[in-house]
Amino acid sequence: MKDLVTAEIIREYLETVSEEISKTMENTSVSPVFSEAHDYSTGVFYLRGKEVSLLARANSQPVHIYASVHSVETILRTFKYNLNEGDMVLATDPYYGGSHIPDWTLIKPVFYKNKPIFFPAVRAHFVEVGGPVPGGYNSSATEIWQEGFRLAPMKICEKGEMRRDLLELLAANNRLPMVMKGDLNAMIGACKVGEDRVLRMVEKYGIDTVLEAVEYIMGYSERLVRAEISRWPDGVYKGRSILEHDFMGGTDINVDVTINVEGDGCTVDFTGSHPQTRGFVNSVPGNTLSWVFTEFSVVMPNIPLNSGFFRPIKVKLPEASVVNPKPPAPVGNSTLCIGNDIGQAVMKALENIVPEKTGSAFIDMTINTVFGHNSRYGGEMYVSVDYGPSATSSGGAFGTDGWGGYAAPHASLKIPSFELMEVLYPFFYLQNEYSTDTAAPGQWRGCPAHWVQRVSTTDPVINNIQVQASKRPLMGFAGGGPAAGNYVIIDYKGPNEQKIHMDAEGYVQEPGALLFAQSAGGGGWGPPFKRDPAMVLRDYLDDYVSLEGAKRDYGVIINPATETVDEEATTKLRKAHQQSSVSTEIGN
Repeated sequence: MKDLVTAEIIREYLETVSEEISKTMENTSVSPVFSEAHDYSTGVFYLRGKEVSLLARANSQPVHIYASVHSVETILRTFKYNLNEGDMVLATDPYYGGSHIPDWTLIKPVFYKNKPIFFPAVRAHFVEVGGPVPGGYNSSATEIWQEGFRLAPMKICEKGEMRRDLLELLAANNRLPMVMKGDLNAMIGACKVGEDRVLRMVEKYGIDTVLEAVEYIMGYSERLVRAEISRWPDGVYKGRSILEHDFMGGTDINVDVTINVEGDGCTVDFTGSHPQTRGFVNSVPGNTLSWVFTEFSVVMPNIPLNSGFFRPIKVKLPEASVVNPKPPAPVGNSTLCIGNDIGQAVMKALENIVPEKTGSAFIDMTINTVFGHNSRYGGEMYVSVDYGPSATSSGGAFGTDGWGGYAAPHASLKIPSFELMEVLYPFFYLQNEYSTDTAAPGQWRGCPAHWVQRVSTTDPVINNIQVQASKRPLMGFAGGGPAAGNYVIIDYKGPNEQKIHMDAEGYVQEPGALLFAQSAGGGGWGPPFKRDPAMVLRDYLDDYVSLEGAKRDYGVIINPATETVDEEATTKLRKAHQQSSVSTEIGN
């Protein structure tokens, strides 16, 4: 393309369209999972022949939108590329291009001269999807049918008209039919906004210029990725991560990755990973690929993200494995715990290539689905995800400490306003703070662990709690230490207090009962004893590290009376530690 300025304007325009789709979803949805927590993603896709490409996405959840490429491909194959103007297609089934059943994908074809070319899309995590367990996170599931209502690609709108039969079918299989309808309408409206903006673009620049620009945009990203990979030494680089359990008796579930760098491309091979499991931690290909591409985007942060970015990266997924299961294997928790291990294994392999660009770009999330009946609202049923116990996961990276917030795969997620949650649901938060001496040590430390206490108020709250990374927390990088680990305590400070390291399905939290949760931060980056003593002092003054922790983890001696670093004692301690480390290496 000769007019590169116009190409760049069109690229930015498409990203703006994606953001506007996102804002429409945020502003018109019913559930706080969307309006507050932003558990959705948006983007614009492109069809050339039978090849589907991602052109642009909002700054949302990469693990959603990258996986949506498979959803759009599957939808178009299902309808044999035969769609009509005004059609909108909905899909939820993980084995039809999805990730897990709560993630619903909606696309709207945008036509030019009777041909569908562009597809604004929304992928959103619905808080209720039918099935035996409210919220869809069924830790007892051993097959996909136990995780919710499966929907292969179907037209929710046909030639501009809502299909009431399908809408009522969805409502009949949902515990919160009015909430579901409201959020689905938000998705529909958001895609219509995307259609309008794309048509304006075509009208302004002309279809030939737009098509030339999108090909250039993807080619540009591909060239940049190839240039980056070509700077990496050719070779074979390995990474491994191990999931603690699958909630159904399986333990030590390994994800093994081999990255083979050759020239300006690479292959990511998962051969050797654990066979698919009985529990619901299996990851379908779309979800697996989205985690792979997320980690690569972290180490190449300045390259525009579209399907051109993915082309130099080939991925091999062994069949009947935890990263590519055969149906009807359950997959409900795959977007979190095994997804985390996929990302962590890839990042551990990349650590051997570009250590200064690696870090905890993944998440070990404690999931707590809460549901029940709220007497303050006439006894109506509610279902929600309590994001309070899962607030932090950010690790240290080269040049920066980890701070509160979700890591790259779920970057758009926000903790909903606790005050709003307290208005909507019968519980109250008593504690929400960082804890001392829980940040993963490193030259740049991880985020401190997050402590939350929640009390039931007017009505019993039923909890489905699932915990990972209690014994295998997020790893450190380049010599950094691991995170503190996750756990939940039910009936906290009560007669039946119990510490949960795996799951507590159907725990009834009676009014007045306390629940406590620790959500650990990410790993540290770099040797802790190389941390700037001034940064350790600042953490001490902020109560992130104690005097003992400063000495133990960082070799820094702080005088509490003067609130200063004892430089002489610190130098002496660090020198002794260095000599001890050298002696240990020689001994080995």
